[in-house]
Amino acid sequence: MDWKAILKDLRGRVPPTGGGVVPGSLRWLERRMQEVGASPSSVRNIVYRDVGTTRDKAALRAVLEDLARDLGTPLSAPPAQATLEVDDLELLGRSKKRAFRQFTAGVRAGRAPRLIVSGPPGAGKTVLLSRVAAALEAQGMPVVTLRLGGAGSGLPAPAGPVGSSFAAQAQAQLDAARAVLPTGGALLVRVSSDLRPLGAAPRLPGGAAATPAVWALESLLRRAPREVAVLLAVEGDAPPDPGVDVIELRPPTPTEARTYLMTRLGVTRAEADRLVRETGRHLDRLTLLANVAGEGGASPADLLNDPESWRLVTATAALHAAQPEGRDWSEALLANLLGASPLTVPPHARALLLGGAGGWRATPALERAWPAVPAEDRRVALRTLAALDAGQGFGPHRLGALAALGDWAALAGQVTQRPDDARHLPALWPRVRGATGPAREALARAVVVHHAGRGEYNDPRARDALFTLLESGSDAVRGWARVKLAESSLEAGRMDAARAQLDHPDVTGMDARDPWAAAAEMDALLVRAALARWRGDLAGATEAAQDPRLARGGPRALLWRGLIAKDAGRWPEALAALRDVPASSPLLSARARYQEGDLLLRLGQPQGALAALLDAHARLAAAGGSPEEQARVLARAGTALRRLGRAEEGLERLTAALALVPAEERRHVDGVPRARLLSEGVPLLLALGRVEDAQRQVAQALTLLSRSGSRPAETGYRERRTRYRAALTYLTRGLGVPYLPPLSGALDDNADLRQARALLRALLAAPLGSADREVTLRFDMLLSLSLATPDAEAAAAHMREALTLASHPYEEAQARAMLGDAQLRAGRADAALASVNRAHALLRRPAPGGLPQDPGLDAQLLAVEARAAIRDGHVPPLDTLAHLRAALAQPDLRPFRAGVWREAGRALEGTGGGAQLLQAWGVPDALLDWRVPDALVAAELSGDLTGPAGHTESS
Repeated sequence: MDWKAILKDLRGRVPPTGGGVVPGSLRWLERRMQEVGASPSSVRNIVYRDVGTTRDKAALRAVLEDLARDLGTPLSAPPAQATLEVDDLELLGRSKKRAFRQFTAGVRAGRAPRLIVSGPPGAGKTVLLSRVAAALEAQGMPVVTLRLGGAGSGLPAPAGPVGSSFAAQAQAQLDAARAVLPTGGALLVRVSSDLRPLGAAPRLPGGAAATPAVWALESLLRRAPREVAVLLAVEGDAPPDPGVDVIELRPPTPTEARTYLMTRLGVTRAEADRLVRETGRHLDRLTLLANVAGEGGASPADLLNDPESWRLVTATAALHAAQPEGRDWSEALLANLLGASPLTVPPHARALLLGGAGGWRATPALERAWPAVPAEDRRVALRTLAALDAGQGFGPHRLGALAALGDWAALAGQVTQRPDDARHLPALWPRVRGATGPAREALARAVVVHHAGRGEYNDPRARDALFTLLESGSDAVRGWARVKLAESSLEAGRMDAARAQLDHPDVTGMDARDPWAAAAEMDALLVRAALARWRGDLAGATEAAQDPRLARGGPRALLWRGLIAKDAGRWPEALAALRDVPASSPLLSARARYQEGDLLLRLGQPQGALAALLDAHARLAAAGGSPEEQARVLARAGTALRRLGRAEEGLERLTAALALVPAEERRHVDGVPRARLLSEGVPLLLALGRVEDAQRQVAQALTLLSRSGSRPAETGYRERRTRYRAALTYLTRGLGVPYLPPLSGALDDNADLRQARALLRALLAAPLGSADREVTLRFDMLLSLSLATPDAEAAAAHMREALTLASHPYEEAQARAMLGDAQLRAGRADAALASVNRAHALLRRPAPGGLPQDPGLDAQLLAVEARAAIRDGHVPPLDTLAHLRAALAQPDLRPFRAGVWREAGRALEGTGGGAQLLQAWGVPDALLDWRVPDALVAAELSGDLTGPAGHTESS
């Protein structure tokens, strides 16, 4: 096409414009080419040199046709010959162009040409054959393309056995060659130097050895029917005296290769030079690189015919077969399958991937090639995938590969040897459920155990697997499934249904010698222990959990023993059992660490509790714990942080927890998990003084709990605990300080305190039950009620009741500290100091897991002691302040310092000589007209003090 003439004619017809880019100008054409997805940089090459890809030329012609139509002057039709223009050959050398035109011209003329092309690897033989095939097929001619050598011989296997003699091998090879010869059309043959027809060296009739090129010449080209056109492409030199034309192909020159890439890919000269260096001027690779990166993409056949691309396609096809939903792969995974990092793969093959060392993703061209991978090649790659080390994080890929291979026995064996790998099995259940024999039941059991361990008894895959087991012909298998149904009922709070499942004949009639029955018996014991625990029968629960048959119960039995011992107040036994749960069971050990953290919080060890809870969350995340379970652990970690005075950090943990269990608008969704999180976050917000936000959170939690129809016992407890926290919001606002130690009880009454007392008394009046957590809740309510009660004697009475509920030294120390506050408000400073001293003695007692170290309680005791000493007057106030400053130097008391100084300031203010004491203490003159608590807090926290001796002191 005369592009310049067409463009000149069209531009002459464009009416004058008032500025801007003129339609038909080069800049206008570049912009339009970019808009239609073509290469804008190709415009000048096409217009001035007629050089460019067929696709870009077609796009430019379409742009010009649109312009011509707008101008009322349609373009003439393109020459018919344009359909045979082949951009790769035009750009990459005369020899390929000559071979293409010579062969296709002979076919168009009605002849059956015979032609041999030869050359080293990368000279362009594969590219030439693919372009010839495309051109002939476009003319409606049947084409047979053979690739001989490489991954396979390309010849059909013989119908019978092949003899061992050279003559017999030669005859079998000749018969196989005859079988692939077409009766018409064209035969295009690509012969590699490693050709071994039927797995043996190439031989001519009679048994004489031959080179691959000579064998292909004699067996295919010369024996093809006279009416068949044959193009034979051979590696290296052509056979001597072939009797047909021979064209030698050469790799493209650096200039040809660079021009080709710049034109096809629109890259800069420097980038094209880099790619040329990396591909080694290998025409097949350059073409694949251009096709993969181009709009049309490379054909699956071209990718499978290239050795480097073939390795990548088959490896990722196996990954896709193992995990159909997966399109992203780690560097380590691909490196193990390919034998080297994908970064070392040549550019033309690496272009099939997106990403980098951090992770890789399939391109559309790669995905299109997967269905074309031969079944046996895919199976070989799957076997490689199935052999990877599961310990390196390849467990899910191994499972998927075994499922894709249908190797059910090996799949069942892996999840039996590595039980935690079963967490990857549920996604494969639709395939796995088609397994047969004992492996099917073993795999169904693994799916059920996985979901049961996460509390997901109603998951559709878990239910399907469970009912698969209930259909078993084995009494023991059905009995095991019944016990799991009992667990499901227990989880939902349907205790009667759980007992009914345990009493079913499938369970009671099991033969204990069967391995399934032995496992079911242990699980049934744990369910019975749980039922007793829910009834408050701790003796019965303990008896069931300590049954000798549970000696083989492993981590799960240890966890339950710890839980029951924790409920029964046997703290050393509980901690020992929980800490014995091995890390080799990540989910169970994570739950044990959570329970350990929860217990340490109760025993007054928030720092140890925080470490255990964070460890539990890390284990859950690594083991694939459910979002709900992870959220529960994060929320409890937030509580531990609040107890350490780090409320802002605690709120961050709670926010992360809520993000894991998002709000659901559907009313049938169980709202208890999110309500639990919202409720646990209320004290965090109160510690930050955000009373209104806390009340909104209480309202949300109570609304969710009111909608829950499952787990009535759990829902009832959570509702009571949340209503208790509603009372805390009124207590916090009524006291006028954040809900963070130290706290002193009310001296005067107000509406908020009255509301707090009303809520607390209503809760305390209801029967709360004898379960450990109900007793603890009642204990906490009494402490809060004491703070909300201005009547100091009544407040002290509440604390004496709380003392009767204290089950360990830390709880008693808490009650003694609050009793001291009430006694101090009643004017009995000596009694208050005695309570403080008693509390300190309790905190020095040996306790499970170590001595209680709760900085919040320490701050509470410091404040009561300082207030009592100031009120008593036996110790000079400045000495009390000095003692206080020394005690508050401990780093873990830093978050509570302001509260302690506030309480000391209030006590000083009550003596009437606060301003003079502040001046003597060294408070700056600018603060002396402030209220005593505010001036003391500001001065101490800023360190702006001269001190009583006149020298600068630091807090």
